[in-house]
Amino acid sequence: MIRFFTILLLLLLSTVNLSAKQTLTADQGVTVMGVVRCQGEPVEGVVVSDGALFTTTDSLGVYKLRSFKHYGSVFIVTPSGYEPTAKKGVHPQFWAPLKSDKIQKVEQHDFELRRVDNTRHRVLFIADLHLSSRNDDILQYKRIVLPKIKEVVAQTRDTIPTYTIALGDLCRNDSWYSQDVDPTDALTILSTMRYPTMVYPVMGENEYDGAVPAGVMTDHLASELYATACAPRFYSLNIGDVHYVVLDNTVFRNEAGDGKYPTEVVGKRNFDRRVSADCLAWLRRDLEFVKDKNTPIVVCMHHSVIRSSNKGTIVKALTKPEDTDSLTACFADFKRVHFVTAHVHRRRISAPKNLKNIKEHTVTSLSGNNWESAFNGYPHLCSDGSPAGFEIFDVDTTHIKWRFVPVQGEEERTFRAYDMNSVAQYYRTNDDVKNMVRAADGKRINYGAEGFENYVYINYWGDEPGSKLEVWEGNKSLKPRRVYQDDPLYTIATAVIRQRNARGRKLNWGRNNSQHLFRVQTDSLNSVVKIKTTDPFGRIFVDSLVRPVPFAPQAKRGNF
Repeated sequence: MIRFFTILLLLLLSTVNLSAKQTLTADQGVTVMGVVRCQGEPVEGVVVSDGALFTTTDSLGVYKLRSFKHYGSVFIVTPSGYEPTAKKGVHPQFWAPLKSDKIQKVEQHDFELRRVDNTRHRVLFIADLHLSSRNDDILQYKRIVLPKIKEVVAQTRDTIPTYTIALGDLCRNDSWYSQDVDPTDALTILSTMRYPTMVYPVMGENEYDGAVPAGVMTDHLASELYATACAPRFYSLNIGDVHYVVLDNTVFRNEAGDGKYPTEVVGKRNFDRRVSADCLAWLRRDLEFVKDKNTPIVVCMHHSVIRSSNKGTIVKALTKPEDTDSLTACFADFKRVHFVTAHVHRRRISAPKNLKNIKEHTVTSLSGNNWESAFNGYPHLCSDGSPAGFEIFDVDTTHIKWRFVPVQGEEERTFRAYDMNSVAQYYRTNDDVKNMVRAADGKRINYGAEGFENYVYINYWGDEPGSKLEVWEGNKSLKPRRVYQDDPLYTIATAVIRQRNARGRKLNWGRNNSQHLFRVQTDSLNSVVKIKTTDPFGRIFVDSLVRPVPFAPQAKRGNF
């Protein structure tokens, strides 16, 4: 009996020792080190980086880096079959800010993992929250956006692991000081309101500090708050059989401005859309650890890299064409690469013919058009007329299916249709609309003019390569034609209100064409028009317009 209790005590002590903090001895030149464990046991082979250098953990779970501490943090590349712990359920603890920039000061940062079967998993991509204490944005987030996210997460939370990647612009950097909302505040809002998954942040231009003046080190210095309090500027992780990469493709310049921003914001807040040379160097090294080139790569950035133009062609979307080329070249050896981007508050999916291994998903925004349309009492819309929403990737081993989820209305809906006879009548008779049309001077489509009668317009935000839009009037098939024009409802919800509130000020009008607006011409004013969409995965949505359909948008202030 005594021998039994002795053995039991030794086992307990060994367990305690495994889970207790282990103080390491630094080798010559080592400045950052630590241990990676799972339930007290060391995890071997975990990739660790400081943003420049890489190493892997040994059989004892130990890593050591001769870091110059330039990027201010150390992080692990979470291995497949694991996930990091999460602070307050939202902030994944895969990284640690360095306590000192002095190289002679050795730091130890340990990481704890937990086992999880994530070969099947779901990722929500959210973008452009732009929280700034304007337009009742925080209240709108709480009442419109968060309930839908919680509803979607609840569908699978008990069956498959679910994560969120936030694609930048959690806040607005012209409001860091005037409204006291910086990136850390935005993340605090998410955790305080109990966002339902852990969130992996991506850096956008609004995560840069506008109080840092233009100079040689502007990009680095302006990113310090984010990089030491929110997340590394670039990092990667494995979820199941997919390798996810987060990149910062903003180079902040903040050249001298015109003083229209708060006094703390010293410049234009301008930037280049580009992945910096040091980030590209890190990326190439990161990808060397992905040995199987059939592994799907999901690259998360704020700015588009490739996109469809208004003429339907694919353009290189970074500041210079060579910036796009230098990035896409990094993935030449991989068979399936998905770029997931944001920034433009529009949904589009681009598949360049000369880059057959790359597809880019541009995710629309959660803020719509900076929370404007819902604040005005209308549906929560983005600038292309699509509903504010988010993207979902459902992953089963290496197979990825995606879909868009609007935060308002039917989850499966893929379009909104307009009886243009009714739209034209509204444009001709509404005084506010007529005033806006005159003030815009051709910068907004006048749907009250001749030539729009007897058309049906379809804003098909589910449009993408491999999808299908079919339309019938009775038994007659109608061929949809893409038009690059304004969405009528979005115009009413934003442009008309802006002009009404201008009070004599001249507004800066810009064209606001939707890339997924289609029209068909009908034979009758009173016919039934049936519309059917099919996405690349065979999901079908059908709806009909029993014409005439009134167009009478009514603002309901405070409806959120």
